[in-house]
Amino acid sequence: MNRRRFLATSLVVPATLAAGESTPSPSGELLRFGVITDAQYADAEPQGERHYRATPGKLKAAVADLAQRQLPFTLHLGDFIDRNFGSFATLLPLLDGLGHPVRHLLGNHDYSVTDGEKCRVVSTLGLPHDYYAFRTGRVRFLMLDTNALGTYKTPPLSGSPTGPNGVDAKQLAWLDRELAASDASGDIVLVCGHHPLTAPLQLSNAGEVLGVLAKHPSVKAYLNGHHHDGAYGVHEGIHCVTFRSILHRPETNAWCVARVLPDRLLIEGFGREESRELKFRA
Repeated sequence: MNRRRFLATSLVVPATLAAGESTPSPSGELLRFGVITDAQYADAEPQGERHYRATPGKLKAAVADLAQRQLPFTLHLGDFIDRNFGSFATLLPLLDGLGHPVRHLLGNHDYSVTDGEKCRVVSTLGLPHDYYAFRTGRVRFLMLDTNALGTYKTPPLSGSPTGPNGVDAKQLAWLDRELAASDASGDIVLVCGHHPLTAPLQLSNAGEVLGVLAKHPSVKAYLNGHHHDGAYGVHEGIHCVTFRSILHRPETNAWCVARVLPDRLLIEGFGREESRELKFRA
C-alpha cells in the first residue's frame, strides 16, 4: 500500500462509504462537487483541539479521495492557513492532486498575516475578487466575503470596522442583484461564506444577510465553515450548513461530496462530516 492510499484510508472513519468508493449518481442529478473547510495550517504546536501540523497529511487524504470522484471542482470554505503567509506555499501544492479547480473563499485566519501581506491573500488563493459568482449548468454559487467589515482583514488604524466580521453594504447590494437575476432565470443558488448565518458563532450582521436571502426563492442553501464542530440551522426554508473542519481531532478527518438535484441537496460526509438530505423550499 503506497503512502497516499494509506493516508486516505487511515485518517478517516467514513460516515457512509470507505474513502475511494463511489456511489451511483442519483437520478436527475444536476451537479456534484467536493467540500473542505478550515484546513487552517500553521507550523505551530497544537492549541487545544487545533492540531495545526496534522493538516497537510489530512488534506492529502481528502485530496486523494476526491480526485477519484470525477468532480468539476471542490469548495474550500475559508481559513486555509493561519498566522504565517508562507503557509500558503505549503498547502496550495497539495491541491494539485485533485485534477480539478478549488473555489476558495476568504476566512478570517487567512488574514492573520502581517498588514503588508493582507493585500496578497486574494490573488494567492486565485480568487477573481474578494466576493464573486460562478455557475455550473443550472446551479449558481455566490461566494461572499464575510470579513469585509472585520478587523482581521481591515486593521483598526486603516479603516472603520464595525465588528469582528460582517458583509458590507456594497456586497449586500451586489448579492441582491445577483439573486434577482437568478430568480428570473430559474437557477438553483447556493450561497457560500466563511461565517455562519445561524448560531453558533454567527456573522455579526447575519440578520441583514438572511433578510436578503429570504426574499429570493432561488436561494436554497447557505454553506459555511468557521465553527469547527459543525452545525445546522434553517431560516425561512433556507438550509444553513456549517461544515466540520479538517483542523480538529488529529485521529480523523472531515470532507464531503455534495450532490445537487432539482429538489434537494445530498451531502455525503466522510470522517466526522455528517451526511444529510436537505429538501429545497418551493
